[in-house]
Amino acid sequence: MNILEKILALISVLLLILCMLAPLKRAELAQKHPWIRHVTGFHAVYGVILLATGLAHGILAGSGPAMMTGKLGWMLLLILTLLTPLKKKTKQVLWRRIHIALGAAVCVLMVVHIVQSIIM
Repeated sequence: MNILEKILALISVLLLILCMLAPLKRAELAQKHPWIRHVTGFHAVYGVILLATGLAHGILAGSGPAMMTGKLGWMLLLILTLLTPLKKKTKQVLWRRIHIALGAAVCVLMVVHIVQSIIM
């Protein structure tokens, strides 16, 4: 694993964490600390950059035992991003459920991917 691949992996993990923090934007804590609202306000940007860094990391990583979970996670993230235009065409409740379900699936796959890459 070269240094650029490690840096891209770290950036991807940080971006995924920032994406997961989006629900904090509406929390009481964000009302007390405006910087939380500011950091979580770039959710869509974080997601797009995560797609790019994840793809670059996957290309540099080559083939390995964790490749399948990484590809599945990246494809789910791509689907999640491509479904974003449906947000305006569907009910807010339905969109939130789809978005949260796909987001949770991406997070679970990424945890499995990281554990698998460390073990094997």
